[in-house]
Amino acid sequence: MWRLLPLCLLVACAAIDPDKSTSGGGSAGAHPRIIRALELPLHPPTLIVQGEPSRWTFRDFNVSGWVDEKGFWDIRSEISHGSIRCASYEVGVQLGRGRPACSNVDWLTNVEYGSWVRHCNSATRIHSGGGRFFDTSAVEAANCARVVVRCEGC
Repeated sequence: MWRLLPLCLLVACAAIDPDKSTSGGGSAGAHPRIIRALELPLHPPTLIVQGEPSRWTFRDFNVSGWVDEKGFWDIRSEISHGSIRCASYEVGVQLGRGRPACSNVDWLTNVEYGSWVRHCNSATRIHSGGGRFFDTSAVEAANCARVVVRCEGC
């Protein structure tokens, strides 16, 4: 019987999939909370290819991403969940203008979320996704990116 307990817990977490909303996930009436926000400088393109949009990059220990001059963006982040209970995580990005070390930032865009992943049983999972900022003037003015992780059920 005790050998079946871990299997039952896995099945219970996999069977309960919240109703995804248009924001990328979550169940009706639940309120995700921000559990991490990391401000990173945007690095200018090092290689410019004719006919391709220029990309500004941001990177930290377990986060990497880019935004191009047309407003398209992509992010990849490793997120660790420290509980046996299941929870849903989203990773998003926001652009702003601030000091070179990204202090005193004026945020020019809203947070755009690009992934929604359910974690169970102390799992570490890779989140990747992307989107587009349609206000290209904000993209042109930005020199900082904020990576936001929010969680529902944590």
